Amino acid sequence: MAFTYLCAPFSVSAQSPTEADVLALEALRLERAVFSSDSAAAANCALLAKVEVRKQQGLYKEAVSDLGRVNTWALDAAQSETYYHQKALCSYLAALFEETLATIDEARLYLPPTATATLRELSLLEALAAGECGDWVRSEGAAMTYLHDAPQEVRNEVAALYKRAPRLRNPMVAWYLSLVPGVGQFYAGEVWSGVVSLAVNGGLIAFGVGEAVAHHWLGAWLGAGGMLSTTYFVGQERARQLTERRNTRLLRNHNDRLREILLQ
Repeated sequence: MAFTYLCAPFSVSAQSPTEADVLALEALRLERAVFSSDSAAAANCALLAKVEVRKQQGLYKEAVSDLGRVNTWALDAAQSETYYHQKALCSYLAALFEETLATIDEARLYLPPTATATLRELSLLEALAAGECGDWVRSEGAAMTYLHDAPQEVRNEVAALYKRAPRLRNPMVAWYLSLVPGVGQFYAGEVWSGVVSLAVNGGLIAFGVGEAVAHHWLGAWLGAGGMLSTTYFVGQERARQLTERRNTRLLRNHNDRLREILLQ
């Protein structure tokens, strides 16, 4: 069931107005069923059905919120499997990757080993969510568990992909390195941006010093105290943003390929 959603995890199929209205009305009907239910078990059934509707609407965060209202103590064995699978899947589709991993950890505590199909699906979601977090060790372990029965060439391809996994850089390290203009941009891999930052800030510092030596205090204040303070702090923030952008690009390239292999 996860395959239908994971093939395009962050896109929502366009709904015609009639379909959207039908789904909205069905969600409303099920919400009424939750409030009018005479038992926790009945409320759970209505909530799980509503989650299916939320998924069809593409409202994954709302689906996660509805799952948070489920009375887990009143779930039977089959409903428990559905609950954990849906919560992990909807969290992933909502880009709540840390919550996805926490749900999977909880599921492994409460689901019996006989729930093999659900646990295998959770391994898939774990590999993808951990990859989005840059946790390559956990992602690779989950991917290999999911591919336990896959052909050896597929497993070798995944292993090779993880060997080339990108090394992410810390945006705050880039920010602090930019205390020396340009160094943070170099750390982010943006050499040209670093050269520009170094040249601009260095030029302003030289200008300010020259003006101060010549006792042109107004020019020194405007050059060093005014323009330099702006370019200096802008450079620090830009270094942080460039590092985040670099990490996002590398994660996207790696995880798109991982998803393609795992879902083939």
